[in-house]
Amino acid sequence: MKKVLSIVLAIVCLLAITGFGGRADQDEMSARQEAPAKKVLRVGTAADYPPFAYYQEASKTHIGFDVELMQGLAREMGYDKVEFVNTGFNDLLPSLQAGKVDAVISCMTVTEERRKTADFTDTYLEGVTSVAVAPFGTESRSADAMKGKRIAVEAGSVHVQQAKQYSGAVIECVSAEEALKLVLDKKADFAVMDNYTARFYIANFYRDSLHLMTEWPGNKESGIGIAVAKGNKEMLDKLNGALQNYRDTAAYHQIKRSYFGRLEV
Repeated sequence: MKKVLSIVLAIVCLLAITGFGGRADQDEMSARQEAPAKKVLRVGTAADYPPFAYYQEASKTHIGFDVELMQGLAREMGYDKVEFVNTGFNDLLPSLQAGKVDAVISCMTVTEERRKTADFTDTYLEGVTSVAVAPFGTESRSADAMKGKRIAVEAGSVHVQQAKQYSGAVIECVSAEEALKLVLDKKADFAVMDNYTARFYIANFYRDSLHLMTEWPGNKESGIGIAVAKGNKEMLDKLNGALQNYRDTAAYHQIKRSYFGRLEV
């Protein structure tokens, strides 16, 4: 009798445990189903262009002015998260056209040529071109010094055409950093890029090795903006509204100081 009773009690306990476990699993599943899906903004960027965007291996995260700007704008727009898609600069607008990303931010100068394939927000930075050269003592150099010389530029940037106005020996590089290294290695005479990136590298890495040219005629570009798919007015309006609001926040001014210091932006 005791043996039969023990078996019955064991079965009851087993059913109770199973029942509670099943109920817990069901509750957990219901909670997951009821939790709202996170709103994610997919943003394409070329993460090899400090101080705008670069990938930090140690933390496994994207950092930079463009990265933090986009995160701030996403919060203004009601997104929970920004997913950065690291893409070569030349592939950024095609990835937008293919619907792989919702927007593109990568220190991209707004040009009429680019407007043919994408729409752009209001500009968030003024575009200024700089020329990096090896130290030249007290000798003053103008852009005319580039005529016929080897000029290194990032492939796909507006600086390619700018450099070709002065020389047929234009070396297209995978990044601005490579262009600067070519000058350091005496494989190029000049490196042309945006003023923010040139100053960042020289201030942090090449202070005694490279200088900025003292004169660059007509160096004001059309400005730097965020690209969205052609005809995506909803996304464009949201980004422009977020830009207008975010520029008035303390957070925006803090990231400007953090990445550009005293540089006028």
